[in-house]
Parts: sequence; structure tokens; C-alpha cells
Amino acid sequence: MATDFEIPAVSEIVLNEGVKDDPSTPHRSAHTRAESIGVGAAFVNLAAADKNTTISVLGDDGGQLHKVVATEIVRSTNTLTNPPPVLQNSILLIHPKIPEVEFLINAASRRNLMVTAVIPNVNDGTKNLNLHPTAARLLEAGVHQVYEPPIGAKFDVMECAYHLKTMEAQQNLRFLGVLPCRESTVDIADMLSALLGLRNGNDLGLAGARRDKGLMKVAVAHAGLRVAKYARLTRSDGGEVVDAIRELELEFPVVIKTPRGWSTQDVYICNDMDDAIEKASRIVKSCGPDGRKTQYALLEEFLAGDEFAVNLIASPTTPRGVQVTDLWIYHKVFMHGTMVNTWQSMVNPHDKKYASLVKYAEGVCRGVGIRYGMAHCEIKAPFDEKLGRWVNPAMIEVGARLAGGRKAVMAEATIPHWRPFDAMVDAHCGFPVMIPPSFSPEKQASHVYIPSNVEGIVTKIEGENFERLPTYYAHAQLAEVGKPVTISKTLGSFAAQLWLIGDPADVDRDAKIARDEFKIEVMEPLKPVAEAAPSSPNSVPSV
Repeated sequence: MATDFEIPAVSEIVLNEGVKDDPSTPHRSAHTRAESIGVGAAFVNLAAADKNTTISVLGDDGGQLHKVVATEIVRSTNTLTNPPPVLQNSILLIHPKIPEVEFLINAASRRNLMVTAVIPNVNDGTKNLNLHPTAARLLEAGVHQVYEPPIGAKFDVMECAYHLKTMEAQQNLRFLGVLPCRESTVDIADMLSALLGLRNGNDLGLAGARRDKGLMKVAVAHAGLRVAKYARLTRSDGGEVVDAIRELELEFPVVIKTPRGWSTQDVYICNDMDDAIEKASRIVKSCGPDGRKTQYALLEEFLAGDEFAVNLIASPTTPRGVQVTDLWIYHKVFMHGTMVNTWQSMVNPHDKKYASLVKYAEGVCRGVGIRYGMAHCEIKAPFDEKLGRWVNPAMIEVGARLAGGRKAVMAEATIPHWRPFDAMVDAHCGFPVMIPPSFSPEKQASHVYIPSNVEGIVTKIEGENFERLPTYYAHAQLAEVGKPVTISKTLGSFAAQLWLIGDPADVDRDAKIARDEFKIEVMEPLKPVAEAAPSSPNSVPSV
């Protein structure tokens, strides 16, 4: 139907109560235009939205439109037997982050796909908007529609599925794939994929093995692969720790961790019995990083060797069903009761000295049922000096999602003809995935962690102009003047994170300069904490 006014952007439809009909108002991007996705175009204010069958207001929250679900009157059910052809296909992003969502929007646009996002946990204003974007922030970035739970309500996967199915019916829309964008959304994506009736979703029968680290080890062991010795501890007083360590014949240090966490949150390296008992009792019956009640703690063997992250793409259209795309070696040091990152460096997965890691990681993905989409497998393995390669790998954990830390962005920048975000969209939608001839990186890529060794309110920051470094690629600064900073332990507690690309020697030089010259001053600072030495020479890769 022809109109005599400019069609508003979807962000205007969804967020603004009083958007005026102004044809001269420019749009941010072609991706946000309602006309490009066939969504109701004539509604520029709340009154118009109330009258339309494609949009309605849910919740009394100041006039903001949170859901694209509307009142619908069906006069004759006979019309439903011959529904009109689908006008638009869409992907569904579960809790995306801004740095990655822009790449996914571009990949979807190249396939003429609409982008819908789901926010399970609404940002209350205390979290970083790039890592925990609001609906408004996602819409500004180019996402077409956003679902989030009503104000004051907790996210419910069934309620979300009902809304999404209603959106499909009312908008003549079809969801082709559900993409988890962080560790805490893997199980949500699995369930939504099944509830939406998609066949290109990972097996729900193994959903627990892709999220719970105890069930994960069971599935990997059943696949015939080595896993660390472990025990589930259910007593809140830590009374089972002594017997478990004796039965497993473990020596200190041992690992105590929450079963469904991520990164290094609630992961403790314990060097004596008292510490292990205290950490186990802290985890049991507490609230885990994902907001769920933790019913048990995991006691694990501390694996010897170097730590690696192996990133993979899974699709039945690839030669082996699952394919390693990029490989990173971690440099960590033991500090503050856990292993703390200093930097991570990309290495060549085709190098024979990493062959056992590649084969093992692919087996892990098959074992936990990852058949569609990205996977991120963390492994430890010792280096055999005689053979000149890493041997006898064992899994730390695996995630059925895109790797964090902009690893996919760095892989795209250094591996010729590799488009990880396009591959992610294709895999989850059931499209053929394009695999490059080789995954050998042309340049050295490194992810450098800039620590804070003091805590308090920041009064001054020096050395934060990382753009001065010749191999600079990108950075994210978390510490701000006037804001509190803590001693760096987990990934979110670092003062800044830096990404470098270049020749190995140049990257190594710039990484050291960045870490050495970055200084933070705080009010009433505590005594600075010196960096610990690495536990073994092999754990220090060339950055």
C-alpha cells in the first residue's frame, strides 16, 4: 500500500510513545527501517499502535512498547487453513553483546534476514551497556525487534516462546535459527529452538551436558575421552571434602567450582584442606553466577599443563560435522586463589604440535551434542619435550556458543576467507557453511588483559591511550575515574582489555608496554599486589 509519509524505523515503533510523522528525519541504518522487514509501517504514536493488529503495549511502564504482540480478532478459523506465504525470515539472538551484534546484523542482512533479540535479564542501569545492552541500545545498533520480560517479572522461557510464536503468526514471520550469545543463554537457546519447532537445534537430551560441568564430564567420558577426576559435594558444611579427596587419590592443589558458572567466577584453586572445605561450603546452597540456586559444588583434579581455548563451528554441512576454526593458548598466573589471565595468543591449529588438541576438542563437541553453531572448548594439556607436541589433553569445560573476548572478530581479521559470524548464522539456520581452505592465521593476534592491582575509587589513570601502539586493533576500558575498581581476578574485573594484531615480535613488545605503562591511582589505596610468576616455563607462550 502506498503511503504519503516516511516509514518510521522499528526502533521508533517499539520504543517511542510520541514519535512524530516527520519525513525529513534521517534513519540510522537501512537495517532499522520497517519497510525493509515488512513490519507494520504506519504507526508513529501510541494511539495508532493501539488500533493496529501488529503492535500493542504490554505493561504500564511509561508508554514504552516492549512487545510486538497485539490484540487480534479472528472472524473465521477457516482462513487459518491456508495461511499466506511467509513474508520475512528472522534469526533470534539470545542476550547479545554490542561488539558482536553488529557483525551478526551484517551477516543477517546479507541473507535478507530480520534480526530479533531476546533479553532474559534486563539491565537495571548498573551494568555496562555494551556487554548488557538494553532494548533501546540493541534497537539503535540495528536489531529489528526485542523481547524482554515485562517490568517486574522474571524471564520465563515458556512465556517467551508463546510471545515469539504469536509474533510469527501476527507478522507473517518465521524464525529460522536461535543463536546463544553468551554462556548463560545456552540452555535458553536450546529450549526456544525446540519450542519454536526448529529441527536445526542441538539435542535437548544433552542440554544439561552443555551447561552443567558435572553432566558435561559424564557425556565426554561416555564418548571415550579423558576427563579430570571429580566429585559432587552436596553438604553445605564441606564435610565431604576430606573423603572425596582421599577416594579420588588427589594431591593438592585441587579445584573447587560452581557447576554452572563461566569464566573464573566461583572457581577456586585450593592448596590445603581447610581452604577446600571453606570454598566448597561457600558454593553449596548459594546463588550461582547464573542466578540459580547451587545445589552442589564440584571438586576436581587440578590438571597439569598449559591451557588452551579451541573454537569450533558445528554443522552437518561441514566435512566432519564439527571443525576447529581458531586455537588460543592462555597465559595465566596463580594469584588471589585462582588462575588469572595475563594474555591469550592465537596459534595455528594446523601445526602438528596441536593435533591432539584439535582431535580432542572435536570429540568433546560431538560428545555433548553440539551439532549446530559455535563451540568454545577449554582444554589443558602437558607439553612433551621429546615428541615436541602437546599430549594427553583433558577438558576444563565446553560451551555451545560464540567465544567471548572478541575471539571471532580477531579470527575474521587474521584468517583469510573466514567469516565466523556468517558461518554462525548459516549453521543455526541450517544453511550450508562456507569453510575456507585453511584456518592458518596470517598475523599474530593477542588478547591482552590490563590489570588493576589496587582497589578503591579511581582518581587517576595513566597509559590508557592504547592507540599509540603500532599493533593496536581495539580495546575496551572498564576502569573510569570516579568509579570503584577492584583487584583483577575475573574477566570483568580487569581495568582494560586490549587486542593486538601484527608480527609476533611487535605484538609481544606492545603487550608488555601496555601492561607496564598502565597505571591506576585510587583513594586510600590498599597495598599493590605483585604479579605472580607463571607456574611452569611451558605456560608462557609467545604473545
